[in-house]
Amino acid sequence: MRLAMMVAMQAAQAVPIAGPIAGPPLPIELRPVRPAPVATPCGQPDDKGDIVICGRSSDGNRIGRLDPGRYGGKRVRAETRVIGQLRVAAEAEQGSLPNGQSSPRAMVRLKLSF
Repeated sequence: MRLAMMVAMQAAQAVPIAGPIAGPPLPIELRPVRPAPVATPCGQPDDKGDIVICGRSSDGNRIGRLDPGRYGGKRVRAETRVIGQLRVAAEAEQGSLPNGQSSPRAMVRLKLSF
């Protein structure tokens, strides 16, 4: 009896080279998803007369030009007043080292006017 049970279990787990997989059916969430059928093939007009284009734009990952009217103008400084005359500012600089390499710097400056 045990031998027959072991043979039956192996037969259920065996994967044939061609044809369906033996064993219990897969749950719905584990089944492969079939692609949705395309209503109109690429390059053919649809019901409204629009031609369906299937492809990606070559500049689809590029950022468009910024609007100079909206983003141009005066610079915005990251600066605020803390207490009384004490102000804090976050700034960035680009310096150079003696061996010619560039050295980007991020700084927090405290300014006290008196």
